[in-house]
Amino acid sequence: MDRGALSGAAAIPVASGIACVAGSLAYIRQAYIFSLSYGLSMLGIGGAVLAAAPKSTVLAVHAALVAAYGARLFAFLFWRQKLQPGYDGEARLRALDKTPRLQRTPIILSTSFFYGLMSSPLLFHLQAAPLLGAAGTLSAVGCAVAAFGLLFEAVADQQKSLFKMAGRAADKPDELYTGGLFARSRHANYFGEIVFWVGSFIAGLPAIFAPALALSTRALRVVASGLGLYGIVFIMLSATKRLEMRQAQKHRPSAAFDAYYTSSNALLPRLL
Repeated sequence: MDRGALSGAAAIPVASGIACVAGSLAYIRQAYIFSLSYGLSMLGIGGAVLAAAPKSTVLAVHAALVAAYGARLFAFLFWRQKLQPGYDGEARLRALDKTPRLQRTPIILSTSFFYGLMSSPLLFHLQAAPLLGAAGTLSAVGCAVAAFGLLFEAVADQQKSLFKMAGRAADKPDELYTGGLFARSRHANYFGEIVFWVGSFIAGLPAIFAPALALSTRALRVVASGLGLYGIVFIMLSATKRLEMRQAQKHRPSAAFDAYYTSSNALLPRLL
């Protein structure tokens, strides 16, 4: 991709356009905008930055992490919805098709713009690269945090899915998974997702506050990247709260559930 398309004032609209192409899957199934399209959007945006010939290794790593995040999420969700034994993902998604296809356009456009905001720290990193000295070090730290979040979420998703598959194969009723990473974090996959996007934000932070930028440009970058990070954290916290309530309603009163509840945290893994 031409570096200029992502290195100017239109970077977020261009990224949103990439997400919009991926979001067209929502015309097939409405819920795809928040699942398969989400993964494809990040794969496309991260891949576009990589194709723009990054000027630094740290930037290339940042872009590769965003692309890998999207590829991993898309592959996992596709496998779970289409190929996982005993899991009728299509039936669940079909039940969410409550809006006629053409009327899904506004949510596709708005969600694609949100994905553009989420990826904005990477876009700003592209525009400021190469970052030198302390700025480069901070960006590298952010990439390390994002890599940890990506790995943590991937492992958590797979552990829970394998447990569910084993239960279905044994013809057992659906049970709450309390092993693996979920032993200390009741929503370990959500924790990993938050960590990933916090890491991406940190990796782009030096570019957001680059000294050569006008104050107004810095303010706009803070607003764009801040809204993206706030949005995904808010979504994850809201989803955690809903699942906490649902699990409590389903499993209480239960001494085993209460013991699990006291030995774990909702998100941040309990260490002691």
